[in-house]
Amino acid sequence: MAKNVQETDKVADARKKAQAQVRAQERRTAVMWVVIGVVLVGLFAALVAYIVRQSEVADVGAGDQATPTVATENGGFPVGTTGVVGEGLDDSRVRVDVYLDFMCPICGVFEETQGPVLQQLREDGTADIYYHPISILDRTSQGTEFSTRSASAAALIAQESPENFLGFIEAMFLNSPEEGTPGLNDAQIQEIAKVAGVPDDVVAKIPDHAYAEWVRSATEQASIDGMKGTPSVAINGDMQDPRANPGDLNWTQPGALLQFVQDAASE
Repeated sequence: MAKNVQETDKVADARKKAQAQVRAQERRTAVMWVVIGVVLVGLFAALVAYIVRQSEVADVGAGDQATPTVATENGGFPVGTTGVVGEGLDDSRVRVDVYLDFMCPICGVFEETQGPVLQQLREDGTADIYYHPISILDRTSQGTEFSTRSASAAALIAQESPENFLGFIEAMFLNSPEEGTPGLNDAQIQEIAKVAGVPDDVVAKIPDHAYAEWVRSATEQASIDGMKGTPSVAINGDMQDPRANPGDLNWTQPGALLQFVQDAASE
């Protein structure tokens, strides 16, 4: 009898061990599939991001391309006393050309510190400001061509919603991406444009990148005109480069831009 009990206990122990091994194998299998699932999700997310990025790049410059009629021959959008592109201008005033790239962090500093100065100079009739959105930093946006796309959006707004152009520039630099990142996608640029007051029908056209080729041409022209980087400033057609010419405008010095333009107006 005792022998039968011992044998039964051995059988039960063996069964328990076998069941434990099965459960352990099931847990290992479950963990393995979880890991595989995580890897697959990660790969899928990376693939989606790649496809989205590639589709954005492929679209830049595709389709019908346009030239903004409100731009000058050298690619500037003039803004006078009214704050509206193409309005309130006077050739007798000092001409200030500002070259900017929405991926440029120093351009953001320029907008923050010198934007109010430019506004004062415009509103008091001392100067007309010509804004040049260009794309010299596409190479730093991981293939998304953010500089070109954002400059195309600015050109679109200058053309079709000129009263919101300055607001768009300010809002873009308030949300400026870090250099070396993919930058903002088209949907994010559209949201910024909405915040700046751009009408929905114009906002809807931003992903068309209709002015991408014009932006590239304007960027080439800026280089021909002597622009060596962003931000750059030209006063009455003379590109300012204080590193090469000590007497040129150095806008990083407090009050320098205001004084320089006022002096030019009094000549």
